Amino acid sequence: MVTDILHAEIMTILFDNPNQIELEISPDLVEQLWSELGASWNIFLNQVCLQTFLPTLEEDVTLDEISVPSFWTHVNGAAFTWRNKRIILIPEISIDTTECTIPQEWVDIPKLAGDYYLAVQINPDELSLRVWGYTTHKDIKLSATYNFDRTYSLDAQYFIPDLNVLWVVSQLNANEPTRVTLPALSPVPATQAENLLSRLGNSNIIQPRLEIPFSLWAGLITNNNWRQRLYQLRQGISTTTNLGLWLQNTFADAWQSLDTILSPNLGASFGLRTTENDTSIKRVKCLNLPDGEAFLVLGLDTEPDGRIGVRIQLRSGSQDEFLASGTCLKLISASGDVIQSVQSRNLDNIIQLKRFKSPVGVEFSVRVEVGEFVVMEDFVL
Repeated sequence: MVTDILHAEIMTILFDNPNQIELEISPDLVEQLWSELGASWNIFLNQVCLQTFLPTLEEDVTLDEISVPSFWTHVNGAAFTWRNKRIILIPEISIDTTECTIPQEWVDIPKLAGDYYLAVQINPDELSLRVWGYTTHKDIKLSATYNFDRTYSLDAQYFIPDLNVLWVVSQLNANEPTRVTLPALSPVPATQAENLLSRLGNSNIIQPRLEIPFSLWAGLITNNNWRQRLYQLRQGISTTTNLGLWLQNTFADAWQSLDTILSPNLGASFGLRTTENDTSIKRVKCLNLPDGEAFLVLGLDTEPDGRIGVRIQLRSGSQDEFLASGTCLKLISASGDVIQSVQSRNLDNIIQLKRFKSPVGVEFSVRVEVGEFVVMEDFVL
């Protein structure tokens, strides 16, 4: 098939170089990224690769949502969509181009697997980038060697060095089979995911991706919220909202006043407005759920005995919208136990946990679940 395509008339050339594409890496780009990313080499490598390579394409591309620092911290490679094909860039600094090493995540996770994989050699000393060939998901699954570190190694003989062939294939044989069908991976239960995050958040663990079974790791790394939480935990970034600061009128930007987010009529309709004699503190945070925006509302007031009263609500983005049926709002203890849980029914636009009282210093979490989608917010009083 490839031989026939090579003899076809090529009306346009995608790349200037008729064989392997070689590019200069901008020193300004290197300086900019290094100042922004610090010493995170893998994040830096993938950003340089993407930002140097993508401008060579004649058409717009759609960058994959997985091509972010929270993913690159653990897995090498970047993805984008071009001409309805999913392309995976695999950058390496090795001078050896006799084979390419592809992380298992890009091969065996259905959500991440690509159509074409481009082997990219980066020379940081000479500030140059060379794409020395491409292959398909099918060739990787059929011909690569699986390694103990959860990677696939594919010999250079299975890579096509001329990227113009890739352009021709995409034009003249767009339906060419490029993938092997992969079995679906079972979702990771939310409680188990939280336990795994607590364990893998320990910065003493060098490679979290090798610490747990691949099926569990795949569930964590492909969930945007869990992946971001793991990244923050390992970076030592606090994800806990200190509610004690609210009592001192100090609030993080994400937590807005009711007047900022909710219209007066809308707030009043849910009993959220502060009355003249009401000394409680109420704040709202916007959450991006699968079916649209929703608002997490927290209200605090001080009890005579010094404890803090807490009220927690989840409501739809507007009075005319409804929460997805089965949406769960849960109160979780510091030990991971579910203290309270409420679930939305059809045509519910608000669900609320029972008000509770707690001493100062107690930690708890609020979890919102919409099917397999989970958002977790951590708090300390």
